[in-house]
Amino acid sequence: MQVYGVDLAEWYAAGRWVALLDFVDGLPSACRLNEAIVNDKEYAAYMASLPKSEDEWAPRVAEFDLNAHLLRELLHAVKSLSTVTLAAAGGKPSEPTPFPAPRTELERAMEAADRRWTEDFIGRLGFDASDI
Repeated sequence: MQVYGVDLAEWYAAGRWVALLDFVDGLPSACRLNEAIVNDKEYAAYMASLPKSEDEWAPRVAEFDLNAHLLRELLHAVKSLSTVTLAAAGGKPSEPTPFPAPRTELERAMEAADRRWTEDFIGRLGFDASDI
């Protein structure tokens, strides 16, 4: 079977397992392979038996293009308008939760640097990191 100039049967016959796994990992999330995987009963039972992750889901950077960014902004605007409309009608709206954006190590490193700077700054004023 040739896909994008790649003969997957040749890779399989040659035992190029890492290349095959890299190829499969690079497939978009909305593909027939992923549909088959999530509809497999044994895989579903295995995934259901795993402990729940503490990390909040976020989209992959590779799948968060300009369209996804603009749709995220549009979703935030609609949620904000819904909140304002509900408040204007006398209701008590909850704070809208933003749709997650990709989380990267660069972002985490910048947050850690900001945290260290803040702790240093409040330490100079006589406060403790627990006061943040």
